[in-house]
Amino acid sequence: MILKIKKLVEAAKVPSYAQEGDAGADLTAVSMKNCTDYIEYGTGLAIAIDEGYVGLLFPRSSISNTGHRLLNSVGVIDSGYRGEVKVLLF
Repeated sequence: MILKIKKLVEAAKVPSYAQEGDAGADLTAVSMKNCTDYIEYGTGLAIAIDEGYVGLLFPRSSISNTGHRLLNSVGVIDSGYRGEVKVLLF
């Protein structure tokens, strides 16, 4: 599948694989907003996922060194969503 990725801000970085054969590509945060109960990281990206498919956001194992956790355990990006991809941590 070829994903259509749109940079919403100049600083946004297209997801990339750290190692050949990796199961998932790494996202880079370009903004951070401290909310009452969580931290919202913006990627500055919008991704068009084909109908019938879903995008999934999982934390990398290195997150265990930070004390942070994904707010909803796994992030789901539905095929119809066209807004900025954001990651919520607490």
